[in-house]
Amino acid sequence: MTAQGQPNSPFNYIQVVIAALGAGYLNVIIFFIGIASGASMKVGSNPEEIVGFDNILQFTWLPLLVLGLVVFLIGRAKKGVTKVAQWVGLIVAVVSSLAAILSAADAATALTLSLIHIVTGIAWFFAVHYGNKKLHVASKDVVLA
Repeated sequence: MTAQGQPNSPFNYIQVVIAALGAGYLNVIIFFIGIASGASMKVGSNPEEIVGFDNILQFTWLPLLVLGLVVFLIGRAKKGVTKVAQWVGLIVAVVSSLAAILSAADAATALTLSLIHIVTGIAWFFAVHYGNKKLHVASKDVVLA
């Protein structure tokens, strides 16, 4: 905490952990819905390369937790970094969903992987949200009869 009583962190890191866990489990649900709707989950030029649910968890949790920690630590010194990181992460997730579309073997896989990228991007956006703003509450006198 600073001398003025304000926390010296841009956001609470636990919100990154919660967002990573939530996004990971939501992405696994999307993964299984995609498989149930006919997605082969084959990507790339190698037809034996299949995305599994463990890959979904790895590539959701690791970036959110590791990069969230980096933004948290850098954001303690420069609070403006968090707002930039929010938008950069969301843009990267949306742009990388194009790679998922281009490398997928079928349309159902492309849609499933794109949704997973978008969910991860939205989770990132809200995970590193700068939440330590002062609250201004208007005080009103209430008379109870």
